[in-house]
Amino acid sequence: MAKRVSAKEARAQFSDILGMVRFGKETVIVEKQGKPVVAIIDFDLYQRWMSEREARFKVLDEIRSKSRSRSPGEVERDVSEALRGVRESGRLARGRRAQGGR
Repeated sequence: MAKRVSAKEARAQFSDILGMVRFGKETVIVEKQGKPVVAIIDFDLYQRWMSEREARFKVLDEIRSKSRSRSPGEVERDVSEALRGVRESGRLARGRRAQGGR
């Protein structure tokens, strides 16, 4: 669970907070007037999140580039069809597991 500190506390204990985040792998949320305004996270975690974010946007960009010539209705039908296929394969897999298979 993230530790919460006031902005005043964060200024006074900045060095200690950096140590908690870097070496203790804690997340610290800084609040101003009781409302969260910033989170201080470990840089490794930040890099992992940014890599995952970039990978997701890359997939979206690929989908968008392949769909430029298609109407929104066609794209929506394709997405609905793909979702049905994924859900059906999930149901089939759960059914096999329930029967003792893989």
